[in-house]
Amino acid sequence: MNIDLTGRVALVAGGSKGIGRAVALEFARLGARVAIGARGREALEETEAEITVEGEAPLVFQGDLCVTATVEKMAETVAGRYGKIDMLVNNVGDSVMGHDWRTSDAEWAAMLETSLMSAVRCSRAAIPYLLKSQYGRIINISSVNGHQPPAGRVDYNAAKAAVLAFSKTLSLELAPTITVNSICPARIDTPLWRRMAEPLVDAATPTIDAVLDAIAKRDVPMARFGRPAEVAALAAFLASDHGAWITGVAYNIDGGYTKASA
Repeated sequence: MNIDLTGRVALVAGGSKGIGRAVALEFARLGARVAIGARGREALEETEAEITVEGEAPLVFQGDLCVTATVEKMAETVAGRYGKIDMLVNNVGDSVMGHDWRTSDAEWAAMLETSLMSAVRCSRAAIPYLLKSQYGRIINISSVNGHQPPAGRVDYNAAKAAVLAFSKTLSLELAPTITVNSICPARIDTPLWRRMAEPLVDAATPTIDAVLDAIAKRDVPMARFGRPAEVAALAAFLASDHGAWITGVAYNIDGGYTKASA
């Protein structure tokens, strides 16, 4: 299957690390003109350098994508540079192990701001440009936790469930001009998962790689963590002409985790 994004303009919110970085790299490799937005300067610069190897140097926007004015400025900057926005990928998010019924109001608010409201704000800012594009694609990175939540990350699970509902609602509101779909990863080898694995290092699993390997063998029929590039390949399909008649769908990419946990 030939996927060609030449001439398309993609805005990847949360595009400096992990899945977001992989999506930005894949889109650039397929010919898209890419803009990446995130908070951390160092990670943005690293991603900028990688994208430049794959294609045209990206537009880099540094800022807090949980702030409405910042997000609006980002969308204006991207449209000003390229004249349009064709695709939006929402990948801003966070997760904390051990958050349960005792999680505080402040912790809940922070998680919802990062893992839900960032997608709401970025979508709201980009949709006027996506409508003008007559090609618009919105791809929201949710999680299998949004529809099959495990214990221990109650605020994250709820935020990702809300992302799924938000995506389905938008798909109805924006059809037939814009497609809106969600991707639901599980157990992907990202900086976030490596950070969450740090407290689990012990005598039996003395490194982060050993922790991830043990988790994969316990939870995933495919017996390994997924790769960000594998998620990016799915995003590229949904962003392409091949995805033109697909909307309102949530795609699991989880190595069988969901089926095994049902």
